[in-house]
Amino acid sequence: MRRFLNAKIRTRFVEQAVPYNWVLMKVGGALSFAIQSISLARVLLAGVPLDTPAGRRYLGFYLGAAALSACLLGGRELLKGRGLMVQYRTQQLLGALFAAWQAAFGCYDIWQQPSLSKIGAVTVLVAFGALAMMEPLYAAATLGLSFGGMAWFLTALGYPDAGFSYIMMGCVSLAVGWVRIWNIRAGLLRAQEMDHMSRALEQEQDQFLLTSEQYELLLQRGRMVTFVWNIRSGAVRFSRQWREIFGEERQLENAADYIRQSPRLNQLQKEEIFQCMDNARRMNYQKKDLLLPVKTGQQRWFEFQMATQCDEEGQPLLGVGVLFDIMDQKSRILELQKELQMDPFTKTLNKTALESYGVRRLQEMEPGQKLGMLVLDMDDFKNINDTYGHLCGDAVLARLGELMKGLAPAGTRVGRLGGDEFGALVDLPDGEQQARAYADALIQAVPGIQWEGKPLPAACSVGIAFCTGGVPYMDLYAAADRALYQAKALGKGRSWMGPLVEPEGGPASPAE
Repeated sequence: MRRFLNAKIRTRFVEQAVPYNWVLMKVGGALSFAIQSISLARVLLAGVPLDTPAGRRYLGFYLGAAALSACLLGGRELLKGRGLMVQYRTQQLLGALFAAWQAAFGCYDIWQQPSLSKIGAVTVLVAFGALAMMEPLYAAATLGLSFGGMAWFLTALGYPDAGFSYIMMGCVSLAVGWVRIWNIRAGLLRAQEMDHMSRALEQEQDQFLLTSEQYELLLQRGRMVTFVWNIRSGAVRFSRQWREIFGEERQLENAADYIRQSPRLNQLQKEEIFQCMDNARRMNYQKKDLLLPVKTGQQRWFEFQMATQCDEEGQPLLGVGVLFDIMDQKSRILELQKELQMDPFTKTLNKTALESYGVRRLQEMEPGQKLGMLVLDMDDFKNINDTYGHLCGDAVLARLGELMKGLAPAGTRVGRLGGDEFGALVDLPDGEQQARAYADALIQAVPGIQWEGKPLPAACSVGIAFCTGGVPYMDLYAAADRALYQAKALGKGRSWMGPLVEPEGGPASPAE
């Protein structure tokens, strides 16, 4: 129990369990007392012989059940004023005794009159497992001993199949009881979470009384806004930081109308906020990053968190939430993402980032659109490294990266594929002509690269390929690579455009 329900919510569980179990025991005790009274009347009035051991045992079972039923009926009054834990342990004792009595009577009744259709004890035990609000370990032990004892007794009488059925019935009862307790536990955890949110709101409201100097310091370091939204009336009230950050009134009588009419929010922002409001009616807790306009006119990222508080009938009543300014974290994440996509040496995209863009763009392309790829490779670059040293070779590659980016037409992504090989993806309506012009400009510019003011024997070759939508990125890359080797085979220092690459079965353009 201490692991299943932690110490902080165990007291709440007992507070709910005790009054509920007393009501259940009073109803069950009254029903059982009435049944035992009828059974006693039947024994006494029908002339059942009490001079036999069986008759006396039946009479004893009925009297014992009547006494237990009376305890169930009057237990609450007898323990009035006692602590909740004392009442809870008493309920466990009475429940265990009642279950044991039912199991014992069921076994004896079947022994006296073999009939597997007698399910009175089973019905009571199933109801006990499904309805009683008890600890999981206690329920498992009580049901296990009761059903297990009955199953063993039936097996000993020569009814193994019936014994197995009783074991399965006990497992089902335990499973039903476990699911019920689990749901109760989930409700208690939600209530605990709402308490935490409420305390956080109270602490935030207490901070409103800080001096102006303390408040400014807190605002600069925290930039946090708390709010309470009345889901039924639509009104929302914000902490003082709302006015400081957003420049709006702290009290809004109708949040939905404010969002709908706000000229500062774009359509996407309005839809996201309305989605959060809808979620509050279906979810106990939500968390989302929102880009919102602040009073300076800028757009800043905020982390939105809100917990929904329900009334006694389980209907959503209040939304208690917090807005955290996470613009600095978002900016840092974007910077890290850029760093992960960049080749640190040439300041162009790395191979993975270039491939990701190509794959995504090919998936988005509409019929008739084309995507082009240039693959540039330095001619005899090893000679530069061997003659002038690797420092010179590194400088050439860095300068080549600058030329690739500086001469690229708009809409072009440039990246380093590895070593002295670079790639560029051209996404333009007249891409073929601009790709040719781009390749020619690179071929003319590369020989102008110098090292320490001296010219170098630098040259490059370029392969060009275009494809339509539906073509895998690697097929486009392979086509541009083949065009590059064709350019080198024709004497280097030139470009070559390969045939148009189309999905398998499509027509292809003739090569130049």
